[in-house]
Amino acid sequence: MKVTVVNGSGRKKGNSHAIVEGFCGNLPKDIEVTAYELSGMNYAGCLGCMSCKGKAERCVIQDDLTPVYEEMHESDIVVLSSPVYFGDVSGQAKQFIDRLYLLFTPDFHDALNQGGTKNLSKRYSRLQEGVKLVFVLAQGAVQEDLYADIQQRYTQFFEFLGFSEVHTIRGIGDRLQRPDDNRLDEAIQQARELGVQLSK
Repeated sequence: MKVTVVNGSGRKKGNSHAIVEGFCGNLPKDIEVTAYELSGMNYAGCLGCMSCKGKAERCVIQDDLTPVYEEMHESDIVVLSSPVYFGDVSGQAKQFIDRLYLLFTPDFHDALNQGGTKNLSKRYSRLQEGVKLVFVLAQGAVQEDLYADIQQRYTQFFEFLGFSEVHTIRGIGDRLQRPDDNRLDEAIQQARELGVQLSK
């Protein structure tokens, strides 16, 4: 089994990293885990050039994300983590997600034009079948309903992109700023249990 981790936070000791470590720390030793730190990589956002819907099956931008996207095609599990910044995922994570547009097959547009997202029950993805996604979010705010839409919106997009399962873990609150009023340990424990579950 192969796991590819994409960390979208610039803080290597931050809350989203702690949750990811909880997930990876409970995986069997024989599982191959490769981790990428987006904050230390050089890459561009999606150009909207549509080349991946015509002359190429892969993104034509050649940068530090190229091997990451290639590795996703060989992975059983992809873990994508991000803190919540200004009501959304981090800028680093958003650029990475935008470039995932390359996973849609060209006829994806025909399905949207004919009936919107309800027509996406058919698979329009270049991603191999069976790849699971673990989407980790960490927010400093302790109000659970605040930013809950991030989880809902991105889960839907990830399902459209062809991931067979999408598991979301939300870390709520910050242990340093709110030591007695956070649910980060709960998220870390959830990550540990999910790591065991998905590696069976």
